[in-house]
Amino acid sequence: MADEAGLNKRAVIYYYDSREGLFGRVVEHVGGRFIKQLEDTVQGLEDPSDIVERGFETFWAAITTDRALLVARFGLQAESITNPAFLGAARYISTRFRDLVSGLIDDAIGRGRTLLLDRASLEVLILTNVQGLILNYLENGDTPELHTAIKTVQTALTYVSQPPVDSGVKTSAT
Repeated sequence: MADEAGLNKRAVIYYYDSREGLFGRVVEHVGGRFIKQLEDTVQGLEDPSDIVERGFETFWAAITTDRALLVARFGLQAESITNPAFLGAARYISTRFRDLVSGLIDDAIGRGRTLLLDRASLEVLILTNVQGLILNYLENGDTPELHTAIKTVQTALTYVSQPPVDSGVKTSAT
């Protein structure tokens, strides 16, 4: 990697301790920009269908723009299973994404919405659905079936909570 970047290998070790450290910083930088873009997209949105639609549009556009980067992300994930030095970098994006999802759930609850699923299970379902859709995209490309699956997941996510119950006091006309 150092040769490709035109750097002395000792400089990489000096600044990043190892090639794994350099790779971790790259993942944090690129992944951090991606998550920030996603946060900015959904910030201030309250309607679940708007959050899901706009958030997913931004998310999907970002991940499908650079296939090589996406493949590298999954490669990092696989490598981290056998090489603990990559575990932190591999978990960085997933953790940031889960934190974003958790914050959106907190916001919905704060606005009086009631979850219809166990919260921890909901977070896992969201993350695994997204990862599965990405993996399908990598394996099969941009197919009509994938688009149908994406719409199905989006629809399901808009119904994981109930709106607040109207707490207004009703008066009867006498």
